[in-house]
Amino acid sequence: MSLRAFSPTAPARLFLIASMAAALVSCQSKQSAPPVEQQPAGPPVPALLTQQTAPDTLAAYAQAHPNDTLVLLSTPKGDIKIKLYKDTPLHRANFVRLASYGFFDQTVFFRVEKDFMIQGGRSESQTVKIGTYRIPAEIRPHYFHKRGAVGMARYGDAENPERMSSNRDFYIVQGHPLPDYELQANIKEFKLNLTPAQKQVYRTQGGAPNLDQTFTIFGEVIEGMAVVDSIAAVPVDDQKWPLKDIGMKVRVVR
Repeated sequence: MSLRAFSPTAPARLFLIASMAAALVSCQSKQSAPPVEQQPAGPPVPALLTQQTAPDTLAAYAQAHPNDTLVLLSTPKGDIKIKLYKDTPLHRANFVRLASYGFFDQTVFFRVEKDFMIQGGRSESQTVKIGTYRIPAEIRPHYFHKRGAVGMARYGDAENPERMSSNRDFYIVQGHPLPDYELQANIKEFKLNLTPAQKQVYRTQGGAPNLDQTFTIFGEVIEGMAVVDSIAAVPVDDQKWPLKDIGMKVRVVR
Protein backbone atom coordinates (compact mmCIF):
# COMPACT_ATOMS: atom_id res chain seq x y z
CA MET A 1 0.00 0.00 0.00
CA SER A 2 1.35 3.37 -0.99
CA LEU A 3 1.25 6.33 1.40
CA ARG A 4 -0.26 9.58 0.18
CA ALA A 5 0.11 13.04 1.71
CA PHE A 6 -2.97 14.12 3.64
CA SER A 7 -4.94 16.76 1.74
CA PRO A 8 -7.89 18.07 3.77
CA THR A 9 -11.15 18.98 2.16
CA ALA A 10 -12.41 22.57 2.10
CA PRO A 11 -14.61 22.25 5.25
CA ALA A 12 -11.74 20.63 7.09
CA ARG A 13 -9.41 23.43 6.01
CA LEU A 14 -11.90 26.03 7.37
CA PHE A 15 -12.15 24.19 10.71
CA LEU A 16 -8.35 23.98 10.96
CA ILE A 17 -7.93 27.69 10.24
CA ALA A 18 -10.59 28.62 12.82
CA SER A 19 -8.98 26.43 15.46
CA MET A 20 -5.57 27.95 14.83
CA ALA A 21 -7.02 31.47 15.07
CA ALA A 22 -8.78 30.66 18.34
CA ALA A 23 -5.59 29.22 19.78
CA LEU A 24 -3.66 32.33 18.75
CA VAL A 25 -6.24 34.65 20.39
CA SER A 26 -6.16 32.52 23.54
CA CYS A 27 -2.38 32.66 23.63
CA GLN A 28 -2.38 36.44 23.15
CA SER A 29 -4.99 36.83 25.91
CA LYS A 30 -2.85 34.86 28.31
CA GLN A 31 0.20 36.92 27.41
CA SER A 32 -1.63 40.25 27.82
CA ALA A 33 -3.41 39.37 31.08
CA PRO A 34 -2.01 41.37 34.01
CA PRO A 35 -0.03 39.36 36.56
CA VAL A 36 -1.88 38.40 39.71
CA GLU A 37 -0.51 40.26 42.71
CA GLN A 38 0.12 38.10 45.75
CA GLN A 39 -1.19 39.52 49.00
CA PRO A 40 1.33 39.71 51.84
CA ALA A 41 0.88 36.93 54.34
CA GLY A 42 -0.62 37.91 57.68
CA PRO A 43 0.85 36.96 61.04
CA PRO A 44 0.82 33.24 61.77
CA VAL A 45 -2.12 31.87 63.69
CA PRO A 46 -1.07 31.05 67.27
CA ALA A 47 -1.30 27.53 68.59
CA LEU A 48 -4.52 26.99 70.52
CA LEU A 49 -3.71 26.76 74.23
CA THR A 50 -5.60 25.01 77.02
CA GLN A 51 -5.27 25.29 80.76
CA GLN A 52 -3.09 22.19 80.67
CA THR A 53 -0.74 23.33 77.90
CA ALA A 54 -0.55 27.08 78.64
CA PRO A 55 1.99 27.13 81.52
CA ASP A 56 4.63 25.02 79.74
CA THR A 57 4.06 26.74 76.39
CA LEU A 58 4.39 30.22 77.91
CA ALA A 59 7.45 29.22 79.92
CA ALA A 60 9.14 27.92 76.77
CA TYR A 61 8.17 31.09 74.88
CA ALA A 62 9.64 33.25 77.65
CA GLN A 63 12.95 31.39 77.45
CA ALA A 64 13.01 31.70 73.66
CA HIS A 65 12.32 35.47 73.78
CA PRO A 66 14.25 36.69 76.84
CA ASN A 67 14.88 40.18 75.48
CA ASP A 68 11.32 41.01 74.39
CA THR A 69 10.58 43.45 77.19
CA LEU A 70 9.40 46.59 75.42
CA VAL A 71 6.09 47.09 73.59
CA LEU A 72 4.50 50.07 71.88
CA LEU A 73 0.76 50.51 72.27
CA SER A 74 -0.59 52.91 69.62
CA THR A 75 -4.04 54.50 70.07
CA PRO A 76 -5.99 57.34 68.43
CA LYS A 77 -4.91 59.45 71.40
CA GLY A 78 -1.21 58.73 70.95
CA ASP A 79 1.43 56.14 71.81
CA ILE A 80 2.14 54.40 75.10
CA LYS A 81 5.47 52.66 75.65
CA ILE A 82 5.41 49.80 78.14
CA LYS A 83 8.31 47.99 79.80
CA LEU A 84 7.58 44.34 80.66
CA TYR A 85 9.14 42.73 83.72
CA LYS A 86 11.37 39.69 83.31
CA ASP A 87 10.46 38.21 86.70
CA THR A 88 6.84 37.71 85.62
CA PRO A 89 7.85 35.47 82.70
CA LEU A 90 4.49 33.80 81.99
CA HIS A 91 2.60 37.09 81.81
CA ARG A 92 5.34 38.72 79.75
CA ALA A 93 5.42 35.79 77.34
CA ASN A 94 1.65 35.77 76.99
CA PHE A 95 1.49 39.50 76.22
CA VAL A 96 4.40 39.41 73.77
CA ARG A 97 3.04 36.29 72.09
CA LEU A 98 -0.40 37.80 71.53
CA ALA A 99 1.06 41.12 70.40
CA SER A 100 3.25 39.32 67.86
CA TYR A 101 0.19 37.60 66.42
CA GLY A 102 -1.71 40.90 66.13
CA PHE A 103 -4.32 39.80 68.68
CA PHE A 104 -4.67 43.19 70.37
CA ASP A 105 -5.01 45.03 67.05
CA GLN A 106 -8.66 43.92 66.88
CA THR A 107 -9.51 45.02 70.42
CA VAL A 108 -10.55 48.22 72.22
CA PHE A 109 -10.46 49.80 75.66
CA PHE A 110 -13.78 48.58 77.02
CA ARG A 111 -13.61 49.86 80.60
CA VAL A 112 -12.42 53.36 81.49
CA GLU A 113 -12.60 54.80 85.02
CA LYS A 114 -11.11 58.24 85.51
CA ASP A 115 -8.59 58.50 88.35
CA PHE A 116 -8.48 54.70 88.56
CA MET A 117 -7.51 52.76 85.42
CA ILE A 118 -8.17 51.96 81.76
CA GLN A 119 -8.76 48.36 80.69
CA GLY A 120 -8.61 46.74 77.24
CA GLY A 121 -7.77 43.65 75.24
CA ARG A 122 -11.09 41.84 75.11
CA SER A 123 -12.36 40.34 71.85
CA GLU A 124 -14.64 37.32 71.82
CA SER A 125 -13.92 36.55 68.15
CA GLN A 126 -10.18 36.84 68.71
CA THR A 127 -10.26 34.72 71.87
CA VAL A 128 -11.55 31.77 69.87
CA LYS A 129 -8.23 31.81 68.02
CA ILE A 130 -6.02 31.59 71.11
CA GLY A 131 -8.02 29.30 73.37
CA THR A 132 -9.52 29.69 76.82
CA TYR A 133 -6.93 29.54 79.57
CA ARG A 134 -5.76 31.48 82.59
CA ILE A 135 -2.22 32.48 83.52
CA PRO A 136 -0.84 31.26 86.86
CA ALA A 137 -0.43 34.15 89.30
CA GLU A 138 2.96 35.88 89.45
CA ILE A 139 2.26 38.38 92.24
CA ARG A 140 5.52 39.97 93.42
CA PRO A 141 5.61 42.07 96.62
CA HIS A 142 8.07 44.57 95.14
CA TYR A 143 5.57 45.54 92.43
CA PHE A 144 2.66 47.71 93.48
CA HIS A 145 -0.13 49.57 91.70
CA LYS A 146 1.57 52.91 91.31
CA ARG A 147 0.53 55.28 88.54
CA GLY A 148 1.48 53.61 85.23
CA ALA A 149 1.50 50.02 86.50
CA VAL A 150 0.32 47.45 83.95
CA GLY A 151 -1.46 44.33 85.15
CA MET A 152 -3.82 41.56 84.09
CA ALA A 153 -7.46 41.39 85.14
CA ARG A 154 -8.88 38.26 86.71
CA TYR A 155 -12.00 36.66 88.15
CA GLY A 156 -12.71 37.13 91.85
CA ASP A 157 -11.41 34.95 94.65
CA ALA A 158 -14.67 33.01 95.05
CA GLU A 159 -14.35 31.40 91.63
CA ASN A 160 -10.62 31.87 91.22
CA PRO A 161 -8.90 31.26 94.58
CA GLU A 162 -5.51 30.78 92.88
CA ARG A 163 -5.83 34.35 91.56
CA MET A 164 -4.91 33.28 88.04
CA SER A 165 -4.98 36.06 85.46
CA SER A 166 -7.02 36.56 82.31
CA ASN A 167 -5.15 35.69 79.14
CA ARG A 168 -6.26 38.88 77.36
CA ASP A 169 -7.74 41.65 79.59
CA PHE A 170 -5.02 44.03 80.76
CA TYR A 171 -5.20 47.35 82.55
CA ILE A 172 -3.08 50.45 83.03
CA VAL A 173 -3.34 52.31 86.34
CA GLN A 174 -4.02 56.02 86.13
CA GLY A 175 -4.75 56.63 89.79
CA HIS A 176 -4.49 59.86 91.75
CA PRO A 177 -2.31 61.05 94.64
CA LEU A 178 -3.73 59.72 97.89
CA PRO A 179 -3.91 61.89 101.01
CA ASP A 180 -2.59 60.03 104.04
CA TYR A 181 -6.02 59.29 105.51
CA GLU A 182 -7.13 57.62 102.26
CA LEU A 183 -3.91 55.63 101.98
CA GLN A 184 -4.18 54.45 105.59
CA ALA A 185 -7.80 53.45 105.02
CA ASN A 186 -6.73 51.31 102.06
CA ILE A 187 -3.91 49.74 104.06
CA LYS A 188 -6.32 48.81 106.85
CA GLU A 189 -9.18 47.60 104.65
CA PHE A 190 -7.06 45.47 102.32
CA LYS A 191 -4.47 44.44 104.92
CA LEU A 192 -1.59 45.77 102.83
CA ASN A 193 2.06 45.48 103.70
CA LEU A 194 3.64 48.47 101.98
CA THR A 195 7.17 49.76 102.35
CA PRO A 196 7.78 53.41 103.32
CA ALA A 197 8.97 54.06 99.74
CA GLN A 198 5.79 52.60 98.27
CA LYS A 199 3.62 54.69 100.59
CA GLN A 200 5.49 57.82 99.53
CA VAL A 201 4.88 57.04 95.84
CA TYR A 202 1.17 56.65 96.53
CA ARG A 203 1.10 60.00 98.34
CA THR A 204 3.01 61.93 95.66
CA GLN A 205 2.35 60.18 92.34
CA GLY A 206 -0.78 58.18 93.07
CA GLY A 207 -2.06 54.78 92.12
CA ALA A 208 -4.56 52.11 93.12
CA PRO A 209 -3.47 50.38 96.35
CA ASN A 210 -6.80 48.54 96.56
CA LEU A 211 -5.47 46.21 93.84
CA ASP A 212 -2.16 45.46 95.56
CA GLN A 213 -1.03 41.91 96.32
CA THR A 214 -4.07 40.37 94.63
CA PHE A 215 -3.42 41.05 90.91
CA THR A 216 -0.31 40.32 88.86
CA ILE A 217 1.57 43.41 87.72
CA PHE A 218 3.82 42.55 84.79
CA GLY A 219 4.99 45.91 83.47
CA GLU A 220 4.85 49.68 83.65
CA VAL A 221 4.42 52.66 81.37
CA ILE A 222 7.73 54.40 80.71
CA GLU A 223 6.41 56.90 78.13
CA GLY A 224 2.92 58.14 77.33
CA MET A 225 1.11 58.64 80.64
CA ALA A 226 -0.43 61.77 79.14
CA VAL A 227 -2.09 59.44 76.62
CA VAL A 228 -3.42 57.30 79.47
CA ASP A 229 -4.83 60.45 81.07
CA SER A 230 -6.46 61.43 77.77
CA ILE A 231 -8.13 58.02 77.38
CA ALA A 232 -9.26 58.07 81.01
CA ALA A 233 -11.02 61.39 80.40
CA VAL A 234 -13.27 60.29 77.51
CA PRO A 235 -17.06 60.13 78.00
CA VAL A 236 -18.33 56.66 78.93
CA ASP A 237 -21.69 54.91 79.32
CA ASP A 238 -23.14 53.36 82.47
CA GLN A 239 -20.91 50.31 82.00
CA LYS A 240 -17.77 52.48 81.79
CA TRP A 241 -17.43 51.69 78.06
CA PRO A 242 -16.24 54.71 76.02
CA LEU A 243 -19.04 56.21 73.91
CA LYS A 244 -16.60 56.21 71.00
CA ASP A 245 -14.46 53.08 70.67
CA ILE A 246 -10.76 53.54 71.32
CA GLY A 247 -8.82 50.86 69.48
CA MET A 248 -5.16 49.95 69.69
CA LYS A 249 -2.26 48.39 67.89
CA VAL A 250 0.43 46.70 69.95
CA ARG A 251 3.92 46.06 68.60
CA VAL A 252 6.91 44.42 70.20
CA VAL A 253 9.77 46.92 70.03
CA ARG A 254 12.39 44.74 71.71
